[in-house]
Amino acid sequence: MKNIKSVSPGQALILVSTSVFLSTSTWFSGTAATPLLRRLWDLTDFQASWLTVSVQIGFIVGTFLYAVLNLPDLFPARRVFFFSAFLGAVFNAGFAWLSEGLEIALVFRFLTGITLAGVYPVGMKIIAQWFRSGLGWRLGVMIGALTLGTASPYFLFAVGAHIDWRTLMLAASLLSLTGGLIVLFGVPRGPYLRDTPRFNPRMAFKIFTFRKFRLQALGYFGHMWELYAFWSLSGLYLGASLTQKGNSPEVSLPLLSFLIIGGGAVGCVLGGRLSRLVGEQHVAFYSLAASGVFCALSVFVFDAPPFILFPALIIWGLAVIADSPQFSALAAVTCPPEYTGTALTIQNGIGFAITVVSIQLTAWLGQTIGWQWTFLFLTPGPILGAWATFRLIKIGKKV
Repeated sequence: MKNIKSVSPGQALILVSTSVFLSTSTWFSGTAATPLLRRLWDLTDFQASWLTVSVQIGFIVGTFLYAVLNLPDLFPARRVFFFSAFLGAVFNAGFAWLSEGLEIALVFRFLTGITLAGVYPVGMKIIAQWFRSGLGWRLGVMIGALTLGTASPYFLFAVGAHIDWRTLMLAASLLSLTGGLIVLFGVPRGPYLRDTPRFNPRMAFKIFTFRKFRLQALGYFGHMWELYAFWSLSGLYLGASLTQKGNSPEVSLPLLSFLIIGGGAVGCVLGGRLSRLVGEQHVAFYSLAASGVFCALSVFVFDAPPFILFPALIIWGLAVIADSPQFSALAAVTCPPEYTGTALTIQNGIGFAITVVSIQLTAWLGQTIGWQWTFLFLTPGPILGAWATFRLIKIGKKV
């Protein structure tokens, strides 16, 4: 118990959130480099979207491996986090320095995605080890940090516009390694979720037989249909809108993309605070409803002048991620506690499998019918998620 007392729960939350922020900088590093690589490698929009999709596919494969092998529950979570962050830094550096075209780049982006399965879900489990209640609020802080980490490559490209893109990728790798070291040496095991379960590969699928877990998972899947398609393609949507209005988006896009995605950190924290008053399910429901409205109105937002377009996309960025920590908190409290890591990982894996379809569909629609109409097709996701979350509210005030 000495190690546990040496770090307070609040300090553990800050350290893990900082580590997640740093270690997820490799997630969208390829996406942030897309405008430059599209020119260097002569890529179409559809080909360029694979710089994001390959990471998602890698993450999906990684989550299924981690979940079926029960890695987040059988081994110390902080060690799983460190080795995943370390390998992510290595593969991201390989993407930067060994890729001369799309094919090799996609291999390294895929491998980076696998390692992220040991950062995001495992980070949530580490937080769950430190808090018995108020998990939605604490995960709001951590996922807010993840959101900033995801957006950080855009910031690097915005402030380092004249620096070689490979050097910027190396910076992201160093951030990832630093995050892993912080968790390994700075965060001891928390006082909760201490039992080590027996190895059970079927638990990754048996977890969905629990009704409350299944309903919140459906809500999460609807949320994921929209989230990463919006994150990865909002820059193309915004660029097309500005170009149509006769503006040159080249200089401002990285910074605007950072604000749209990174601003979601505020939504995570605000949603977490609100969850302490109304419960995780209600925050998730209202966030999904707001996102659905933005999806439906995206056709009109596209034609709006910049002073409406920019704030609308930033507010959308707040709403689109605010429900994510709430679903993670709901997953943690509606599954068998000894398999929390497995439950969080398999839910993430399926959710990210959904993003592969939605990103590819949205990218294809953008080229086929125009970017003005594409986000309209994301609307079914928030609608389905809101319906499932409403069902969860009906069977209990708070889980």
